[in-house]
Amino acid sequence: MTVKELRQTHSIPEKQLPLRLWYMFSEEVCTIIDVDEKCELVQIHNFTDKLQFRAFGVVEHPTFADYKEFLESRCFPRSRDKMKIMLDIMGLPFYEPMLIIEKTEGRMAEDDFWIRIER
Repeated sequence: MTVKELRQTHSIPEKQLPLRLWYMFSEEVCTIIDVDEKCELVQIHNFTDKLQFRAFGVVEHPTFADYKEFLESRCFPRSRDKMKIMLDIMGLPFYEPMLIIEKTEGRMAEDDFWIRIER
């Protein structure tokens, strides 16, 4: 379901935490992830029954560690050869998944998932 369709057919939960991530497949909203990084709070709202399309699969109440792991899963690996060159190309001083996602939208070569960040 696209964001436009979602707004027409479902109620999008009000944003109550400082950070909102829209986990998308192409133009379909799969999961909204609301986060308070200071308090390490994570709330999710799934908009698909397809477990493989949900940001956390079967997990309905992810921990902050689950969230951090999810972010890292949408980045190139820390152990990637010539990682420092990749970071330089992106203008990043060090490996930090959220900074990488802000630059890449969490896009990976092998799938059509991506992340829209709303602050």
